[in-house]
Amino acid sequence: MVMSNDNEQASKTAAAAAQQNERKTQQLPEPYEKTTRHQIVLDGERIAYTATVGTLNIDTAKVKPAASVFFAAFNLIDSDGNVDSSRPVTFVFNGGPGSATTFLLMGSIAPKRIDVPDAAPVPAAPYQLVDNVHTLLPSSDLVFIDAPGAGFSEILDTAKPELWSVDGDVAGFSAFIRAYLSKYHRWNSPKYILGESYGTTRGAALAYRLQQDGVAPNGIILISNILDYAFTLDTSDQFYIGYFPTFASVAKYHDRAAADTEVAEHLQAAREFANGPLRLALAAGASLDDDTKRKVAARYAELTGLDAQYVYDSDLRVVDMRFRKALLHDEDKIVGRYDGRVAGYDLDRMNDEETFVVDDAFLDPAYSSLCNAYLRDELGWDRTPERRGFADFDWNATEPGKGWTWWHTQPSGTKSSWGSKIPFPNVVPDLAAAITHQPTLKVLIGNGIYDLCTPFFQTEYDIDHLGLPKALRGNVAFTYYPAGHMLYSSEKSLAKFSADLQRFYGLRADDLSTLNERPALPTARIDL
Repeated sequence: MVMSNDNEQASKTAAAAAQQNERKTQQLPEPYEKTTRHQIVLDGERIAYTATVGTLNIDTAKVKPAASVFFAAFNLIDSDGNVDSSRPVTFVFNGGPGSATTFLLMGSIAPKRIDVPDAAPVPAAPYQLVDNVHTLLPSSDLVFIDAPGAGFSEILDTAKPELWSVDGDVAGFSAFIRAYLSKYHRWNSPKYILGESYGTTRGAALAYRLQQDGVAPNGIILISNILDYAFTLDTSDQFYIGYFPTFASVAKYHDRAAADTEVAEHLQAAREFANGPLRLALAAGASLDDDTKRKVAARYAELTGLDAQYVYDSDLRVVDMRFRKALLHDEDKIVGRYDGRVAGYDLDRMNDEETFVVDDAFLDPAYSSLCNAYLRDELGWDRTPERRGFADFDWNATEPGKGWTWWHTQPSGTKSSWGSKIPFPNVVPDLAAAITHQPTLKVLIGNGIYDLCTPFFQTEYDIDHLGLPKALRGNVAFTYYPAGHMLYSSEKSLAKFSADLQRFYGLRADDLSTLNERPALPTARIDL
C-alpha cells in the first residue's frame, strides 16, 4: 500500500507525539540506599566497615532530574559504627565510555575481590569471592560509580544528548560527586579520583571541572591511560611509535624476543628504538631509502619477534590488531588486546581482524556474574532493572542521544587551530590546567606493560607534552605493572598497585619523585 504525503506526515506527527508522551511519562526511581556492616582481617587486625549500595539523582542543564546514578561505597567505621569524615574518600570509575564500574569494583581495591586464573581461560560459574588483603580501605574510604545508563544507573531519554558526551559525562560525574559530598558530609574530606581507561579521559577533565565547581581534588590516579584520541588513528606516525614498546614487551613474554635480556632492559631498548630510528624512519615517509628501511625493519623484528619481511612489507607500520594476529601465528593463536599475556585460538587465522577479543571473552562473564551476585546477595541490592555492562548507545550513531558525542571543549587558552572546541577528546590541556591551578595536586599514572589497548609509551609521550612549568613537572609520577589493561587482574600486580597507592596517599606532590618509576630516555640531541 502506498501512503499519501498527507497521511505519511500525519503518521510521522502521531509517532512523534507518542514518543514525546512516552518521554513525558518516563520517570526515574526515587533515590534509594541500603547499608550493611562487614569485617575484614588485614595484617592480623580485624577491621570493621560499612557497605552502602544506593543511588543519587543528578541534574543536567536541561533535564531535572536527569539520571539516577548507582554507587557502592565502603567506609571504615569505629567501634561505635561511626565514619571518620577526616579520612580521604576516593571516587572510582571504569571507562568505556558508558561502562559500568564492574571490573574495578570486583578486581581491584574494594574489600572483596574475584579470584580467577591469571592470564588464562576462566571456567564457568561458580566463581569465588574472597576477602581482598590488597584493599585500599585502610588508607581511604571508597565510592565506586556506574556511569549513567550503565550498571544499575538509569538515565532519562531526554538527558541522553547531554550526558552521553565527553563534556556532559564530566559534568554529570561532577554533579554526582558534589551530591555525594553533601549527603554524606564529606565536603571537608581529602578527595581523590581514580579512573581506568576512558575513565582516565574523564578523570583528567573531571579534575579540572571539579575545581571550577568548587571542589579541589587532593590527588588523581589514572590507570591504563588514554588522554589524547588524536593518536588512536593509524594515519599518525605517533600511533605506531606509541605502541611499539608494548609490542616488544608482549613478544618478550611469549619468548619471541630478547631471550637473554631482562624485561626492563628490553623495554628500555624498545623505547629508545621507537623514539629514535623508528620515529625518524616514519617521518621520512616515501623519501626513506630502501637500505635504511630494511635495516629499521630488521631491528623492529628483532625487538618484537615479527618477521622482518612482514615489517618491511607493512611499510614499518604494523597496526596493533595485526601484531596480535601475527605474533603467534605459527601456533594458530592470537594474543589479547587488553592483556598481551593472554593467548587463545581464533576462528579465522588468516584474517587481519580477530573474530573475538580473547582476554575479554575469558574475563567478562566471570566479573559480570559475580558482581551481580555480590551486589544483590551480599550487599542487598534488590531493585530492577537488571545490571547493564554498557549503556545502550549506538557506537556508529552521530545523533546526540543516540550515540556518544566526542566533541570536547578544552580549557581557555589552550593552543588549537580549532579554537577551544575540538571533535575528539584531548584532555592533556585539562590535566595541565588542573595541576597549574592547584600546584599541590598530585597525579599517579599507572600502566600495565602488556596492555595493547592503551600503551604505556603513548602515555609517557602525552605527559611529556603537558607543557607544565618546570617546577610542577614533578607533580606526576609513573608506576608500571607486569599485567595488562586491568592491571589488578594479576594478584602480584595488584599487590604492587595497592602498595603504590598507599605510598601515593602519604606523599606530598613535591615528594612524588620517590615513587616515580619512569626510566629516563637519552637526552635528545639536535645538531644544527
